[in-house]
Amino acid sequence: MEERAFENYLRLGGDSIHLHGEGGEVSGRKAVGAWLSRRGLRPRFFLCSQICHDGWNEVEQRPIDRFSPQAVLEDISTDLDLLATEYLDLVYFDDRPGVSFEPVIEAFAAEVRGGRVRAFGLRNCPAGRIRAIQQYAANLQLPGASAVFTTELALAKAIGPLWPEYIPFDSQLMDTVHSLGIAVFAHADGINLGQCLYHRDNGAEPANSRWVRRWQHPENPRLIERVQSFAGERRLTPREINVAWMLNQNIHVMAVVASHELLAHAAEYERASQLLLNQTDLKLITG
Repeated sequence: MEERAFENYLRLGGDSIHLHGEGGEVSGRKAVGAWLSRRGLRPRFFLCSQICHDGWNEVEQRPIDRFSPQAVLEDISTDLDLLATEYLDLVYFDDRPGVSFEPVIEAFAAEVRGGRVRAFGLRNCPAGRIRAIQQYAANLQLPGASAVFTTELALAKAIGPLWPEYIPFDSQLMDTVHSLGIAVFAHADGINLGQCLYHRDNGAEPANSRWVRRWQHPENPRLIERVQSFAGERRLTPREINVAWMLNQNIHVMAVVASHELLAHAAEYERASQLLLNQTDLKLITG
């Protein structure tokens, strides 16, 4: 993002920044850190960073599994340096089902206790594993996970996950985060109703794109009709309904929006964040 984009986000009332982990996003982290420092805004902003993202061995042409205490230490140190800050508000990592989580959770707990991070979260972690992690942390009087990250909480029905190993946000996961009081950070820009509506209408992606095919569930055409009807009656847009549905679930949801989407559709996202949907509204939308 350019500084102008940061300033526009600030004028919108923005106070949190999500930093993706793929490839480290070095330039993005440096830009965020420099802007926050120059404007004296670090105490005002909530910084959330993905760490322990898998690497890639160019020589052997194979992925590098970074689900380890060492990667926790390395990535937090790198982020603090790039962002020119003394702490991160929240860091999260992709789970590795079947691999012992205890050393990684202990590493996170040490970082929380040491003050370099204030909380940690999980992504692609099944319900049973989340409960096991929370119980393990409680037994050792360690801080447990505060959040779950997902690309799979969606108004539209998907025929498959965004990536093969991604965990579906099903009723079991919904019940788990609700009962444990864990917050959910859910991607809201174009990957829910968006791919089967906006890209279909705008022709922004080829017909055989997995981003489009993912939302070609047979129930979605009827869903789109209901959303468009509801939106028309309320003088809202389908995008606003899509995001508002997410934010009005019976769990604590934070919508994660890509910078280009937010700035291009700022007014819609702002209205969606203020839209209250009751149970009758939700039933009208979902059918």
